[in-house]
Amino acid sequence: MRVLFDVVHPAHVHFFKHMLRGLEARGHTTRVLARDKDVTTALLDRLGIPYDTVGRSGAKGRLAQARELLLRDLALFRLGREFQPDVIVTRNPAGAQAGRLLGVPAVFDTDDGRAAGVHFHAAAPFAHVITTPDCSDEDYGRKHVRYPGYKQTAYLHPNHFTPDRGVLTELGLAEGQRFFIVRFVAMNASHDVGEDGLSDELRRSVVERLRARGRVFATFEGVTPPEYEALRFPLGPERLHDALAFADLLVGDSQTMAAEAAVLGTPSLRVSSWTGRLAYLSELESRYGLTFAYTKARGGELLAHLDRWLGETSLRANLAPAHARLLSEKVDVATWMIEFLEAGAPLPVYRPR
Repeated sequence: MRVLFDVVHPAHVHFFKHMLRGLEARGHTTRVLARDKDVTTALLDRLGIPYDTVGRSGAKGRLAQARELLLRDLALFRLGREFQPDVIVTRNPAGAQAGRLLGVPAVFDTDDGRAAGVHFHAAAPFAHVITTPDCSDEDYGRKHVRYPGYKQTAYLHPNHFTPDRGVLTELGLAEGQRFFIVRFVAMNASHDVGEDGLSDELRRSVVERLRARGRVFATFEGVTPPEYEALRFPLGPERLHDALAFADLLVGDSQTMAAEAAVLGTPSLRVSSWTGRLAYLSELESRYGLTFAYTKARGGELLAHLDRWLGETSLRANLAPAHARLLSEKVDVATWMIEFLEAGAPLPVYRPR
């Protein structure tokens, strides 16, 4: 097969990287069209994954985002005419739309579903197949295919990821020293329009509580505000998952990192208007108890929960059985996707060359 990947976000790099390597190892040919958002291209460079690039992050407002989507559609169409893919794999509307323009099957993966608003509705009608975690409470008809896993088990499953304890030395941590990670997102993605997370005041309260108990490393989507510069995570983005795997706790407003932490066995708390609207996070909360969410209006409850968890020095150990159960119940999604693409049966028949 010839498989074209549409990559617009750093999380997409992680989701797709083992699929790319696995497909190549099995004799297939891949191509990547990336977008210069946050550390997307830096991650691809460090992983040694070749790519073409078009577009940059930062488009604000529906009109600017629509213009960027159109430009990406055209870039994918041109690249597709040159590369002649058998299938396009994407988590972005452009990949699904370009698939229709090219007459090529497009697989659109989503764990946000309709909650993503315009992002979902711009992709779903054009996709030939929509893949989701099996905890999804939505039904997309005959094109819907479910897998027993999460986006994060495509790259953090033990088949692919073994955390490196050397990161603790690189961070200057003493043996047994407690440390915490805070992650704050920019809320400027198309699916984040109208959404919110931690307020500035709540951020400060969270950081003060954490600093009283151990080291704090802050990671921001975009530019780190000056008041948090001294706490900025000092290593490259490729080391963040190693650090997260050993952290005592993650606090922030990132849905993706909360799920990543859960797959790594690290408890997390977050403030987000997405609370209760994303099935995979609801399952991680109700079934495994590894992450909990609050709206901004319930910030006081978040702080009370944080105080409770900070008082439990064996919190990670207490949650270890739930984490082990998660790993036993969820599959390596990268391998699942490779086998799904190779099977070909759920996809429309590949067009002849």
